[in-house]
Amino acid sequence: MASSQDSQDFPNLKEVYERFAAVTALSPELGGSLLLYTELDRSGVALAMAANVAGAASLGLEPNLTRAKAAIRSGACDFLVNTLDEALRILKNEIRKKKPVSVVLVGDVQANVAEIVERGMQPEIVSGRVVETGALVERGARRLGSGLSQDGAAVSWSAAREPLRWLPVVDRLAAAALDPEAATTAARRRWIEAAPRYVGRAMAAQRYLWMSAAECEAFVSTVRREVENGGIPVALTVSRDGVEAVIAS
Repeated sequence: MASSQDSQDFPNLKEVYERFAAVTALSPELGGSLLLYTELDRSGVALAMAANVAGAASLGLEPNLTRAKAAIRSGACDFLVNTLDEALRILKNEIRKKKPVSVVLVGDVQANVAEIVERGMQPEIVSGRVVETGALVERGARRLGSGLSQDGAAVSWSAAREPLRWLPVVDRLAAAALDPEAATTAARRRWIEAAPRYVGRAMAAQRYLWMSAAECEAFVSTVRREVENGGIPVALTVSRDGVEAVIAS
């Protein structure tokens, strides 16, 4: 992620996941959708990453050029532009292809929101100060919720060495442990698969997911069996609600 000199307060993996859960609670399939939000503060950066993981296009309105550049350097956002026309050229192409992209438009937030409304640009989801402009909501935009509304526990895992090699193996075990009947399973499997590509290098060696008690038990049991049998020849640390357990052969 960005260095301390970037003057940016970046989110942790838990915060990115919570934003992802809030976005996918509105719609499990967001390819071709546009999310509009204001300011690349800690929550905004988490939302930009979460939107990419969810498969949506996003446009962030940020008045501070330094903060916008920091978001670009971190990989949280893909493009930095200075006009709405530039933003639309990028967004229209990716939305048409139903591919994720995160754009940050630098400038006065209120003026940019007014231009968005005047030109008839219509996002599917809005967050931040955009919500104060009722016209977008009146035309059908949905407000993004603020919390994680899933039963269960926070589960995270990491590998003692070679995480880029072994964590994908553990990820597949986590995906297989999810209840196929749960409403959130499709979104959570997408998170497992796509998050490592979008959360930045500093978080790529970490994993975080919300699981039910039964899912967690199935996951840990399978991981333990794979480690003990030599299928995964590295020590793994699995944490459930902050309680860590090291699984080693």
